[in-house]
Amino acid sequence: MRPPIQPSSSLLPSTPHTTTRPRRRALGVAGRVAGLAVGLAAAAACGDAAPPDTSAEDIIGGVPARSARLNAVGALGYDDFGTGNFRPVCTGTLISPTMVLTAEHCVDFVWDPATQLRFLIGFDAYNPIRSVPVAGVAMEQSFWGGVVGLGSDVAVMHLAEPVTNVQPFPVAVPSDGQLDLRFAGIGYGLQNSAGGHGTRMTGSMTFQASGGRVFEAIYGTFEAFAADAARFGVDAGTPEGLAILQQAWDETLLQDGVEGWFGNGRHDAQACFGDSGGPITRAVAGQPTVYGVASWVAYADASDLCDLGAAYATINATFLDFLAYETACPMIPRAGTCLDATTVQRCATPEEGGYRELRTDCDVLGLICGIDPAGELGCIEDPCEGIPSEGLCDGDVAIRCTRPDEGPRRLVDIDCALLGGTCAIEDGEVACVGTECGHDTCTTGGPLDAGCDTCVADICAVDPFCCEVAWDDICVAEVESVCGQSTCAGAPGVSGIGGTVRRPRLPASP
Repeated sequence: MRPPIQPSSSLLPSTPHTTTRPRRRALGVAGRVAGLAVGLAAAAACGDAAPPDTSAEDIIGGVPARSARLNAVGALGYDDFGTGNFRPVCTGTLISPTMVLTAEHCVDFVWDPATQLRFLIGFDAYNPIRSVPVAGVAMEQSFWGGVVGLGSDVAVMHLAEPVTNVQPFPVAVPSDGQLDLRFAGIGYGLQNSAGGHGTRMTGSMTFQASGGRVFEAIYGTFEAFAADAARFGVDAGTPEGLAILQQAWDETLLQDGVEGWFGNGRHDAQACFGDSGGPITRAVAGQPTVYGVASWVAYADASDLCDLGAAYATINATFLDFLAYETACPMIPRAGTCLDATTVQRCATPEEGGYRELRTDCDVLGLICGIDPAGELGCIEDPCEGIPSEGLCDGDVAIRCTRPDEGPRRLVDIDCALLGGTCAIEDGEVACVGTECGHDTCTTGGPLDAGCDTCVADICAVDPFCCEVAWDDICVAEVESVCGQSTCAGAPGVSGIGGTVRRPRLPASP
């Protein structure tokens, strides 16, 4: 796990840049302004190493939410050490017996949702009345942008067991006609500077804006923003200070119809770290209804408490399509996948009559499931025909067929000499021996040392996850995209994560 991103030293929220794929919340933005305090609730609740204790605390200024009617709102429990101790790090809402709505950033760093995540039901997340295992996660990633660069910062966790004794919350799209109305935020996030945490809290928050400038939603005018510049450590009495403030005013933008600003009104509570993914709700016919999930906050007080309101990723037409897909085809990648060696699994499109699961049996054609020469998933001839199960050595080149957990069946060849080793059959499998690498670069597994070879060093320079946490399928793909080597051509997408072909993740913290 990488350490969670700490509050940026810039007043501007960090935005993504691109190396070999979309990267989230990268901290080296063009035009970045130093010396100002803005935090990302989107990052502080979930990260890449053990989140700090403050990541699992309660809404500031709210009241306890003990009612069993609110048990649809629970905590996301995360076990980063494999101990079976699931600590609350984010918030989520049951929207069907088997689906939990949360923020994308709360799950996009998780290596193995089935072992690392749980949905914790109950008022006290450290003593839940039920801990529900997770089958997998899906993230809405059809577009990018917005205040945290994620497009629509929403995801669903698919539960391994249905929850039948809790009424799920419905979802709805907010309208501009609801601006200035008060909604209820619910979460397990930061409560106060004393560090109380882990209990479900709720508080009222005013719907301030459905798009546009964040600081205009907070302050109303640039003059009022500049008058409060001291809280950000900026001297508004200098040309340099005014330029910094103007840049933040102009460039910190909510994505219209995708993000809303809630809170900072009179008598309002405040979302904070750990509330990420928690719902912003309003009763419809007496039923709490979800209009968005907590995504980002600005703060700048002496106790590092959140302040000024929060951005929520609001329910929108794109999310509703994503939800329809995940309801009909849970955890099936948009590009499809090989369910087993001979079965192609994919989801029908709306143009094919609506979302529904489809399976094609390639074995009736004497073929297998795999990637065809055009790069599409389909029924193909076995590329591994004639290759023994343990693989083989062709001089110093190790040749083997992919394992079932490595995606569609394909040949992998590794030049062991490039790794400073030789090819051999070891423990019943072809391998490069005598290298500094724990495994070859085309194989997923534990993190590799940057000293393994120049390609590994190059990959880890742009994607520290590969050398700090695990060498996953994204790292394998980067052998080609970063190093320019064709060794791992045809590397698989992420199986088991619906709605995406590649799983973007947070960069390392500064």
